[in-house]
Amino acid sequence: MSLGRDLDFTGRRVLVTGAANGFGAAMAELYAEHGARLVLADLEEAPLRAIAGRLGVEAMVFDQGDLASVTALAEQAGEVDVLVNNAGILVARPLLETPMADAARLVNVDFLGVMALMQAIGRGMVERRRGVILSISSQTAFCGGENRGVYAAAKAAVSQLTRAVAVEWGPYGVRVVCLAPGRALTRMTAETARADYSGDRGLARVPLGRWGTAEEVAKMALFLTSDAAGYVTGETVIADGGYVLG
Repeated sequence: MSLGRDLDFTGRRVLVTGAANGFGAAMAELYAEHGARLVLADLEEAPLRAIAGRLGVEAMVFDQGDLASVTALAEQAGEVDVLVNNAGILVARPLLETPMADAARLVNVDFLGVMALMQAIGRGMVERRRGVILSISSQTAFCGGENRGVYAAAKAAVSQLTRAVAVEWGPYGVRVVCLAPGRALTRMTAETARADYSGDRGLARVPLGRWGTAEEVAKMALFLTSDAAGYVTGETVIADGGYVLG
């Protein structure tokens, strides 16, 4: 028995958001290696065009915090077989120092934007009775973390939305799953991660004793959206080196 065929995305149209850097860029590389017909989307046009050009795939600029932009992306992308809902922002502040405008922006991008794209792309999947949606949550949705209150709440909402939509769309052949990465140094997390979780404070609670990598997160995303995970839906897989166990 081999997993080779189950991990083959040849002919499948895969939309990856937040693809200009970090997890999304690593995912783009991996899906391309496995034959996917890629559409990459991000707010940052220059790095997005760069990676799309290097991989020879489509690039679409969009703003996940703007409903009209999300709707336009779904229309331009057309028939999507796999949606990787990866785009997001991080606001790291103590709750008492978090302006409501910043909190609203984070929730708008990290939860409502995810829901809007899930809805826009999922409609076609339900009609065709096939498809996979993977959204990115976070380990902070499952454990306490200072300076992450609003972010953690938004990511927890993504995980719970995944569970609910998996029940709604399962009868139509659509799988809805979620991935919650832990401490991995990407451009978005590097500055706050090094400041908040430096030295012993950083890795002492991680049983595996190291930071994760974007490539490891990409491999888990590929698996969860592949035929190898065809009987998995509604779950949030936590990939954090065991941090939430402590």
